[in-house]
Amino acid sequence: MKQLGFLLIGYVSTIQFSFAAENDLGILGNGDGCLTQTKLRNGDIHINNIPCLLKGAIDFFMGIAGTIAIIFVIIGAYKILFGSLEQDKTKGKDTIIMALTGFAIASLSWFIIKIILDNFS
Repeated sequence: MKQLGFLLIGYVSTIQFSFAAENDLGILGNGDGCLTQTKLRNGDIHINNIPCLLKGAIDFFMGIAGTIAIIFVIIGAYKILFGSLEQDKTKGKDTIIMALTGFAIASLSWFIIKIILDNFS
């Protein structure tokens, strides 16, 4: 029962309250009006909106990549901490190294795409 309470508290504390906001700031949330929710709902998307859509998608997937990297770092730390054999601890270190390498590659690709979109849009 105690674990269920901790899970409920953890779930409630991670809810984002942005769904209550009634604004049309756009998918990037910076108010530039580049690609707003109204335009998406009405299908009023033009070729000029593609860079904004790409920026929003890249930022979204970067958040997912960061979350996955953190999960795998935790899994690797768990393997190191509770690994009874030397081989299990090596697997944990490898898991952490691969997670950080993957996140570094994702960050580098985000940086390159961001530079390209900022210079050519």
